[in-house]
Amino acid sequence: MLRELSRLLEELHEGLLAVEARGGVQLSGVEMTLPLELRPVLRDGGCVLLADVPRRLGSDDWTASPSRLCLAWQQADASGEGVRVDGGGRP
Repeated sequence: MLRELSRLLEELHEGLLAVEARGGVQLSGVEMTLPLELRPVLRDGGCVLLADVPRRLGSDDWTASPSRLCLAWQQADASGEGVRVDGGGRP
């Protein structure tokens, strides 16, 4: 189900928090690269980016290759500042 990219990112983050709670572990940093189906939609005078993970992983002549999203979450330090990460996912 396509939904706003911001909501998809919130769901991914909530999943990481659930892993911590269930597993009794504390994640200090997580990096992931995900294939995404993206669709820009005009809404309320602006453009919203809808996204979801692909339903099919195979590619064929009819389906474009999915986009890839590389992201990283880092635990904030005592001052509340997170660790800066460059676009390649490396501190």
